[in-house]
Amino acid sequence: MFKFINHPIILYKYFTKDLFKFFFFALFFLIILIFFIDLIELFRRSSNKVGVHHLLKANFIDLAGMASLKIVGNIQQILPFAALIGSITCFNQWRKKNYYVISKVSGISLWKILSPILVCFFFVGLFSIIILNPFSTLMNKKYENLQTLFFGKANIQQFSFDTKGFWIKHMSGKRNLIINANKIDEKTKTLFDINIFEYDDNKIFQRKIRAQEGKFTSQKLSLYNVQSIDKNYKLTNIKKFSYQINFDSNQLNVATKKPEKIFLLDFPYYLIQMKSYGLNISKHLVYFFKLICQPFLIISMILLSASLMLRSNERKVEIGIVSLSLVVGFSLYFIGDFIFALGFSERIPPLLAGFGPTLIGLFSGCYLISDIDEIKYDKNS
Repeated sequence: MFKFINHPIILYKYFTKDLFKFFFFALFFLIILIFFIDLIELFRRSSNKVGVHHLLKANFIDLAGMASLKIVGNIQQILPFAALIGSITCFNQWRKKNYYVISKVSGISLWKILSPILVCFFFVGLFSIIILNPFSTLMNKKYENLQTLFFGKANIQQFSFDTKGFWIKHMSGKRNLIINANKIDEKTKTLFDINIFEYDDNKIFQRKIRAQEGKFTSQKLSLYNVQSIDKNYKLTNIKKFSYQINFDSNQLNVATKKPEKIFLLDFPYYLIQMKSYGLNISKHLVYFFKLICQPFLIISMILLSASLMLRSNERKVEIGIVSLSLVVGFSLYFIGDFIFALGFSERIPPLLAGFGPTLIGLFSGCYLISDIDEIKYDKNS
């Protein structure tokens, strides 16, 4: 009785270790491949800096170090692909060696075989979002700093966003302006509850401007319901006032943190802050939902590959089945990216965009696995 109980446990351990072996091989191969792709791209960007003297010149060690900083983030992104490729390779071996057929004849269903595997890979997904995500965030910040140092940064006027509102430093003629707003409408380029601190060329304070509302138009910032307080504390009320600006207002952006640079646990607070200041949170919200779906996406890849690869009992390698499994897995990922893009642009609700693709893959995989495990009766018997 003791042997009968422990035999399936040993079998489950063997199957789990076997799948993990192929998973780590696939993960290692993908990491190396993407590392060299990133390195080649950095070499290309470095070689294009002809005549640029104000930036530091990057050597091979610098570029290799920059490519290495992206490894942790790349691992987090390619885990579903590694699970897909590893599981397809592993299940193909199982079919060639009749592992699944023998297990099924012994009374062990496919769900029983896959359950411990799925639990283990669920913890791999949790490891990805709990451990890899913070490291990836730190590495991305270092990568961006080095990128600015070696390749420069686009000259775009940006409002920096913090807990005290939005800030931008700008020159209007011979006046230096520090503009602060407590709320912003990104679509109409309208600011609310504005404070502007004006300095001369010698950085001496001249006056403070307060306005209830301001709007960027072509080469102009128009302010309404204005109070002007000069350096002698003289208060002047003005119905309308304007500053000349020397940039295109269409290029004005709010410099929020990129979603991939935010810690998982910091997301809820940051989203609340963005919403309170009138910012569009769709992109960050979709990314947050996508991130917490990572464990289920990995499980979906394994379920889909198992349902397709183990459907046939033939021992020969069928290129069609392998190709179909790869196409289905990659299609789920890329269709998911398309749906995420719709969520970013608010064409569909962020909740649907973030959870939809993963849940479709998960439920489809569960259905197909249950269909394989279902006992088929011959209608002619």
